[in-house]
Amino acid sequence: MDAEVAAIAEAAGSRPCHLAGFSAGATVALAAALALGQSVRSVAVLQPAFIGDDDWDPAEAEWRSGWRGVVESPQPGRTAAFRELLMRPGLAPPPPNTPPRWDFHDNLLERMLFRDTGFVSADLAAIHAPVLTIRGGRSSPRWAAVSRRLADVCPDAREHVFPHLHHFTPPFRDAPEELAAVLLALWASGEPGTVPACRSVTEAARPPFGV
Repeated sequence: MDAEVAAIAEAAGSRPCHLAGFSAGATVALAAALALGQSVRSVAVLQPAFIGDDDWDPAEAEWRSGWRGVVESPQPGRTAAFRELLMRPGLAPPPPNTPPRWDFHDNLLERMLFRDTGFVSADLAAIHAPVLTIRGGRSSPRWAAVSRRLADVCPDAREHVFPHLHHFTPPFRDAPEELAAVLLALWASGEPGTVPACRSVTEAARPPFGV
């Protein structure tokens, strides 16, 4: 995680920046936001793998237990178990485009994310820029709990749901125009002197943000 955050800091330099990431990359984006502080204008997280090293909710404890089950499962079955973990209960993941495998890249992700992200969810209160959680309605309901936790912790938390998508149909591939509109509005709201265009997850607002 330190190497990932250092690379982002080097790329950003001293300039203001907007951070966005998907899955493991979303966890990295949160860690980078904590490290970069006031230079961060917004953070968009698409179904983050973790939002800290704590069990902040029973849903998160169950999620971590599922991860442990994946790690402890026999090597040939790890990928299938991992894919099932990401879907809403009762929905089967789509067939993989390539033969299922678990290689050293997955082991690196496991070590980076599951063992030590370097922060706990309460630390995210230090992110004063808008934080937008993006999730698919057909993904695990654990990500709805993530949105609620970020709303409880972050000063400015928002959510956008793609009802028919899931972790294996990410919006940057399957709904790029809608995602572009969501991100442009978020980035505009993070600039000084602008009025936020995204809704808070606690507000009852109509589309385009939320369902």
